Amino acid sequence: MKEVRLMEKVVEEKEEVRKVGGCWDMAGRAGGALEGGRSRQGVALAVAAVSPSPWCCQAFMERMEALAEQWRHLHARRAQLKAHENERLRTQALKKAREEKEQNTKKESELLGAKRELEALTKQHQKLSKKLVKYSLFKRYLENVVENSQFRDIEDIISFYKALVRTRKDVVQSQWGHRQLTEQATVLLQQLRAEREAEALQGRNELVQLQESLDRARSDILQWEGRWAELQDRAARKAVELKSLSMAIHSLFQAASTQLQPKGKVAAGDSHRQLDMVKAEPAPCPGKAAGMVLSKRGDSPTEPPFSPGVPGHGEWWGH
Repeated sequence: MKEVRLMEKVVEEKEEVRKVGGCWDMAGRAGGALEGGRSRQGVALAVAAVSPSPWCCQAFMERMEALAEQWRHLHARRAQLKAHENERLRTQALKKAREEKEQNTKKESELLGAKRELEALTKQHQKLSKKLVKYSLFKRYLENVVENSQFRDIEDIISFYKALVRTRKDVVQSQWGHRQLTEQATVLLQQLRAEREAEALQGRNELVQLQESLDRARSDILQWEGRWAELQDRAARKAVELKSLSMAIHSLFQAASTQLQPKGKVAAGDSHRQLDMVKAEPAPCPGKAAGMVLSKRGDSPTEPPFSPGVPGHGEWWGH
């Protein structure tokens, strides 16, 4: 029994191997068809012609469709990579060409600048050559100066000349500084003069005002002096009148004292007291004289026009 089962199993494996081998043979033919550029229908017909069973043909067709799809994807990817590579190469070529163009432009610009600099240097060289030819006469002159002077060489003369130029420059700068100081001092002096003139003008104006005030004061003084003279004249007249009245009262009192007997002593200068005594006891003649005196003064008997005199060294009148 074991041997029979083993034989059946071997037969089944051989059959399976045969089927798989047929499928692989068909796959090889289909692959050749794909490589040869056949269409899907042609591949299907070729597979159907050599396929021993429908199940194997269907599986193989699905597998071949997947392979064909991958093959197309690979072709598209290859074309894309090729286009990308071409674009990269083109970009690199353009970049390299642009860099080379920029370098060429830069080199041309540098070359043009160098040519211009060379032309400028050539012109300067020609100019210096002309100056050298022109100044060769001075060189011979300086050589003669060196031979006939205390200078050792031409460089010594040039150094001495530069020292003189520096000294002259210092002198000019010093003079300029002194000139600036002088101008500043002049401006300051003008300002001081203007200030002093303004002060003097103000002083003159004040002096004029003071002179006017003095003139007004002098005019007022003259006016007050005139009034003072009038007052003095009036006072003198009043004093004369007072003296006359005093003498009249004294005369009246003397005349009345011979007839009256005064009760007390009366000073010689006390006119008021004398007048009161005369008015108290009038005599016929003296009363008339007293009335004349009172009418002449224009005063009332009770209000004397003057204060009584201060007693002096005169006589005292008594009863």
